[in-house]
Amino acid sequence: MDDQARVTPSIRNTPIDFPFIKGLRDGDPEDRHMTQVTIIGLGLIGSSMGMAIRSARKNVKVVGFDHNSNVQNRAKKTGAVDEAEWRLDKAVQDADLVVLAVPVLEIPTLLDNMVQWLKPGTAVTDTATTKSRVMEWAAEKIPAEIGFVGGHPLAGGGMAGQDSAHPDMFAGVSYPLMPASRAPEQCVKTVVEFVELLGATPRFVDVSEHDSYIAAVSNGPVLMSSALVLTAAKSPAWGEISKFASAEFGDLSRLAGMDPETTHGICKTNPDMMLHWLDAYMAELADLREALASVNGSDDEEGPLKPLLTRAYEQRLRWTAGVSPETEMPGEETGTMTESLGQMFLGGGVMGRIRGRRGHKEDDKNGQNFQK
Repeated sequence: MDDQARVTPSIRNTPIDFPFIKGLRDGDPEDRHMTQVTIIGLGLIGSSMGMAIRSARKNVKVVGFDHNSNVQNRAKKTGAVDEAEWRLDKAVQDADLVVLAVPVLEIPTLLDNMVQWLKPGTAVTDTATTKSRVMEWAAEKIPAEIGFVGGHPLAGGGMAGQDSAHPDMFAGVSYPLMPASRAPEQCVKTVVEFVELLGATPRFVDVSEHDSYIAAVSNGPVLMSSALVLTAAKSPAWGEISKFASAEFGDLSRLAGMDPETTHGICKTNPDMMLHWLDAYMAELADLREALASVNGSDDEEGPLKPLLTRAYEQRLRWTAGVSPETEMPGEETGTMTESLGQMFLGGGVMGRIRGRRGHKEDDKNGQNFQK
């Protein structure tokens, strides 16, 4: 399929700039104004944030609120919050920062209910996976004296539930930020300070670009995972097939195990971008199907399938190793880039086994170190 037909809609084609924000940890203490953080929603993300803040800064009070009393009680017992407040107005009225760590479809109602209790200059942020609708709700419901900064911690994948919360969840991860157009500068600084206290790296990003990129690598794969499970489970032989399902099926089906309420909210608030990427996935599957159908069993001809699989393999190697897609690798023009990437990032021993030959013992050790 022609690459131009797969260009993401409504997104500029020039490379996006993700500027690092200058850290506040070593700055003037007078620049730090945050004394109380209120976290609404004390599940995996909210509790982990509370633990991280309490660990990093002792003079910031963490107040927690959750509509589920059991969750709120456990957050207090595990040390995720300093105080658990049962009334929303009391939870937010003295906050310098309010974090909405709730499913995306709960955000508009929450904004309606709490905005009247916020003091002027309060910063508000969220943790939702999708952002365009959230920013629209914030523009409609939040007055000018309150600063909203959309946020999305790129952490927590593969984990679920309050029991999995831990203070190091955000250490070293990227944390996209999207300030509302009228957010006061000090409110933006407060959210940056918060993100850095978590141990994460704040990055400014365009809202539409965020939603498209996340649809490609996070939201879209949820639908792919669901399709895998639905396809297998619809087979009359699923009872027997399921006995053969092992690590591969478990890995690929994990995202289908997300809370359907959460998944539905993601889809409902980012349908256009998800449809775009779903169409792109289906086009690639069609290419793979056509290549597979052309396999004739001959050992003499490589056919179109192996190059497609090799390209996917190489691109994943690049991503795993942090190598930019634009970076020219040794062997790209001679057709040995896979070998070069493998030698560089996996070790010669691993690549030797892939190619059916032994490698040097030191290369084996290098590959093992990388895989750890």
